[in-house]
Amino acid sequence: MNPPGDSKIVIIDIDNASFRALTDQLGRWPWTRRVWTELVRYLIPGKPKLILFDALFSGKEEAADPGFADVLRSAGNVILPFAFVSGHIETIHGTVTPPAIAAVPTQTPGGLPLDHAHWSLNVPEPPLLAAAAGSGSIFWTPDPDGVTRRLPLAIRYDNRAYATLWTEAAIRILGNFNAIHLPLDSSGNYVLKWHGDSLTSYKRVPLWEMICSIYPEQCDASVRKHSPEEFAGKIVFVGATAAGSYEVRPTAVSETAPGVFVLATALDNLLHNQAIRRVPDALTLALILLCTALPAWGIVAWRSILAPLALTLSLIGVYIAICFFAYARDSWLPMTAPLTAAALSFTGNMVYRYLTVDRELSRTRGTLERYVSPQLVGYVMDHIGQFDFRGEKKKLTIMFTDVRSFTTLTEKSDPIALLAQLNEYLEAMTDIIFRYDGIVDKFIGDGIMAHWGAFTPDRPNARLAARAALDMMSTLADLNKRWQAAGKPPLDIGVGLNTAEVIFGNVGTGKKVDFTAIGDGVNLASRLEGANKEYKTHIIISDTTRDELGSSANVRPLGSVVVKGKTVGVEIFELLALSPDVIP
Repeated sequence: MNPPGDSKIVIIDIDNASFRALTDQLGRWPWTRRVWTELVRYLIPGKPKLILFDALFSGKEEAADPGFADVLRSAGNVILPFAFVSGHIETIHGTVTPPAIAAVPTQTPGGLPLDHAHWSLNVPEPPLLAAAAGSGSIFWTPDPDGVTRRLPLAIRYDNRAYATLWTEAAIRILGNFNAIHLPLDSSGNYVLKWHGDSLTSYKRVPLWEMICSIYPEQCDASVRKHSPEEFAGKIVFVGATAAGSYEVRPTAVSETAPGVFVLATALDNLLHNQAIRRVPDALTLALILLCTALPAWGIVAWRSILAPLALTLSLIGVYIAICFFAYARDSWLPMTAPLTAAALSFTGNMVYRYLTVDRELSRTRGTLERYVSPQLVGYVMDHIGQFDFRGEKKKLTIMFTDVRSFTTLTEKSDPIALLAQLNEYLEAMTDIIFRYDGIVDKFIGDGIMAHWGAFTPDRPNARLAARAALDMMSTLADLNKRWQAAGKPPLDIGVGLNTAEVIFGNVGTGKKVDFTAIGDGVNLASRLEGANKEYKTHIIISDTTRDELGSSANVRPLGSVVVKGKTVGVEIFELLALSPDVIP
């Protein structure tokens, strides 16, 4: 929370109640200068330090001006404002120029420079200007978004430096311009440090109560009265906050701040050398680069969109908190540029990843789902960084299947009908392999090569493969009944299962690369599938697979076979059944 404003600053406020009451008596705004004459005359005995008006006194009011000038001269501490307006102003007195700031060093940068060809001075009437203790400009330009955040110390006009109202007042209170030490930007502006909102920053005394203090006999006794001594040593601003009586000045703390609030804050900052310091441009650039790099790094580091999104949102939240923390300590960190950089970096890198990496991964996923169950594809894609696809040793359970006497069937059957029947068979067998999280390595004519364990070494892969083999036989029996009823020939298959350590990954070089499993264990599985013809069986497993299955498998020993290139036989078994509780 911002600290309160200087307690010595008091605003005599033309609020809504005062505006309504005095408009009934005095007519339309602006009111006669007799009101301000009596107000200043009433304040003089209290000896306020300064009296500043947020109202222009250009134009002549013959009946009131002499008395107002006498009171200004008697007070000796009233500062009147003047303004710069676009265009040319004709006055009966000709051009009246307020004094330039002699105390401001010539090298001091001014605010927005104004040229004589496009801007004119709107100054108080010469008698009033001569009677006042000083004058200052109330001209400033808001930021491009229309919000007032910074003010100039001086205005450069017609090769001269003109005081702003707040600078003129500060010089008179502090003694000289060199007592002001504020960080200025290249245009000579300083960033205001606000003290609360426009209604609570400074003590406000309604003008109506002041009029009742001057003329107590005309007001009800319940109206609060203010003695001149109440303003002793105070800096008194006279300005309006009533709706429709002032020009709205949006600020960082209020969208409808009256100008007198900005003037009071501006002087408060100068008296206490309080202004928001902007960080160096080099730090701003570093922050922009950091906010650009972190979301990009997150997108590269994590495959999931949620992690980089959470990182980016956290970065934005933390940076906003840092900006507010720094602002509370009178430092201004750029907010828009770094946050925009973070948002654009996240969005741009996500779009780039989608157009490149994610599209490629989408194609990879689509390809995998033709060979692997969707559940297993999801697992593989989530852990893809853990796999070495260049080839590594893995313990797999390999399955080979083949249709018996398929060549004979092709000679006796209609090729188109037989092909449709074969596709129906392969689809059914593939669904079973997927159901048990197997990987279809390849189709070899009417045969299938599949394996388990490449990406799920912690699962009971031999049991999954055995259950898949038994389900294949059961499903094929149902298919044969339907095919025979339709006049189609039945199919018979053999299945070989072997569990062994093989080479798994990309095999080959150049333009021809296969993603498969190779090794003696693969050859043995193929040999076991073929052995079904010799033993008149349907599912033959190796001794290593039987060991993996344990006592849950119902098998029949078949002796041993010798694989090509080996001299020692391998014990083989016919798989008849599995206990029903093998697969959870």
